[in-house]
Amino acid sequence: MATEEYYSLKSKARLAGITRSEYIRGCIQSSMVKERLSSELMGQIRQLSGMANNVNQLAQKANAAGYGEAHKDCMDTMKGLDNIIKRIEDGC
Repeated sequence: MATEEYYSLKSKARLAGITRSEYIRGCIQSSMVKERLSSELMGQIRQLSGMANNVNQLAQKANAAGYGEAHKDCMDTMKGLDNIIKRIEDGC
C-alpha cells in the first residue's frame, strides 16, 4: 500500500470512528468487484464513441447552417449512443 493510500485509509477509518481493520472489512463486505471489459468490448466502445463524435460534429454543422430539426435529431442520436456506451461500461 502506498503511503498516500495508507493515510487516506487511516483518515477515513478515523472519521467513521472505527479501526482500519473494521473499515477494510466493511469495504469488502459492501463492495462489488466488476470484471474488466474485454478488449473486444473496449473496441466497440471506442467505435461508439467515434460515432458519437461524428454525430456531434454533424449536429454542430447543422445548427450553424440553420437546420434546427437536423441538429435536434443529431443530438437525440448522440444521447442514445451515450446511453448505450454507459450501459456497456456499467455491465448492461
